[in-house]
Amino acid sequence: MRHLALREIETAEPARGFDGEVAGSGRRPERQAPQERAGDGKAPVVAATVSALPAILGLAREWEALEARCPNTMLFQSYAWCRNFVEFSAGNADFAPRVVTFRQGGRLVGLLPLSIQRKGGLAVLTGFAEPFQQYTDLLVDPAIDPIRLQRPMLDALKMTGADFVHFGQVRGDSALAKIAGGVIPETGEKDAAPYVAVGAFADFETYHQTIKAKTRKNLRNLRNRLERDEGVRHQAARDGALLKAVVERTFEGREAWLERLGITSRAFQDNQFRAFLGRFVTGEAQVSGIRPIAMSLTHGDRVLSDQWGFVFAGRYYAFMANWNLDYEAFSPGRLHLGEVIRTCFDEGFEVADFLIPASSYKLTWTDHAMPVTDRVMPLTFRGWIHARLWLDILRPRAKQVFYKLPQGMRQAIIKRLG
Repeated sequence: MRHLALREIETAEPARGFDGEVAGSGRRPERQAPQERAGDGKAPVVAATVSALPAILGLAREWEALEARCPNTMLFQSYAWCRNFVEFSAGNADFAPRVVTFRQGGRLVGLLPLSIQRKGGLAVLTGFAEPFQQYTDLLVDPAIDPIRLQRPMLDALKMTGADFVHFGQVRGDSALAKIAGGVIPETGEKDAAPYVAVGAFADFETYHQTIKAKTRKNLRNLRNRLERDEGVRHQAARDGALLKAVVERTFEGREAWLERLGITSRAFQDNQFRAFLGRFVTGEAQVSGIRPIAMSLTHGDRVLSDQWGFVFAGRYYAFMANWNLDYEAFSPGRLHLGEVIRTCFDEGFEVADFLIPASSYKLTWTDHAMPVTDRVMPLTFRGWIHARLWLDILRPRAKQVFYKLPQGMRQAIIKRLG
């Protein structure tokens, strides 16, 4: 897949032919879904799907203004994140974005960034930057009841030409969960994203007292045992050599971990994943509002644990982590997470979001975890067969059988399929 620099893009409205096609482009205009009826006297909400890159990038001001009005904008639905992915995907003929906009009286009041991807001959409507994003959500103006977007959204989804909709990792507190409830069913395993509401505490010491005394003692003893030999040090950086080293080590570590366990990941199956992450190291992805931050815990000159992620709108997203198996007896992941949380306090972040899965080492440091599930809705008969027979029935059973296989057999199967 080639990645080319984006050329300068005109955002002016192009001329349209008599049949509504953009003149000279072979493109159809935005497809508008039926209007929501304004039964309460308010202006109707109108949904439209934007697929042309110039038109998507032309939404920048409105998109960012909507973000500013939304108190819970997730990084992965921000204009900055999606713009970065557009730049990364330039020249990729398979990239098929579908951004659903919701307008009331001409004003942008909602936005759902999606894309169509091909899987086994089926067209799947899914998250804009899948499989490189976490969470799927939509932006909704807080002055609008999200439920008012439900009917326009469903109509817009049906007009995309996809076989089925797959919303990955929908948070239980999200606007999308509220809108999808009852109409786009949950599917697959239920998980949760542990988090710490950093802004709710005066300082790290106040927060630290909420951790069980026995847990604090055990972790303190583990650290003391390490420090009998050499010092334990924590470092954090937003750029430079440390960021580069941590991103590389965590990628290689997670890749080795997946291979060792004989399991796989859609992101790691994509040979462009490493290049995408590399943009945050080189500065190519240093777009407004997104800052990477890397953290490393060391014992003398040896790395105990690494973690890095993104900071957006006061929220830290723990994107990738890895630890040194030689130190497994010292619970390096648990030790390091305490330092990560301390850094979040020092940096003045509001929330430390550890994403899925709800691993035990994360739950050592918090009792709070937001439920996260996938949601799937078939749009065609072929999509129904895949969603209801494969995703709901056969796939869960196949996974159960697969994970019961010996580790070596799983490794062999993954290598054969990969």
